[in-house]
Amino acid sequence: MKNFDVIVVGGGASGMMASLGARKTGAKVVLVERNPRVGRKILATGNGRCNLTNVNTSMENFHGEDPEFTIPALALFDVGQTIGYFEKLGIAPKVEDGGKVFPMSDQASSVLDVLRFEMGQVGVELVTDALVVEVSPKAGGFQVKLEDGRLIQGSRVV
Repeated sequence: MKNFDVIVVGGGASGMMASLGARKTGAKVVLVERNPRVGRKILATGNGRCNLTNVNTSMENFHGEDPEFTIPALALFDVGQTIGYFEKLGIAPKVEDGGKVFPMSDQASSVLDVLRFEMGQVGVELVTDALVVEVSPKAGGFQVKLEDGRLIQGSRVV
């Protein structure tokens, strides 16, 4: 059984970003994905171009019972920081009508490639072809059980 500081379940865009963010803090991170490869759905976003963000993002663009829930998140990682983050990874952005931001390449695969490369560079461990069947609290954290019987322990689960 392996032990980690952070176990991220799901290798989509959010899981990849969560694993990179946790690793940036110095945590020992594993990302568990049920598919053979992470980020499959990224390839379909933005009609295959991967809409990274929108320059018009603000609380006023969110609707629902409590749009103010967005304020802390937008303050911690705003549009400029999002664009800057992807630029540091090597993605040149372009802004289109309506404020949509896409990679200059117009290829979602370029976004996926840089995210996968970055995870490898910083040491995020990947476990693919691994279906999580149970997450249970254990002393000092959590235990994640995979369909094949493997167990992963961690202080936190995302």
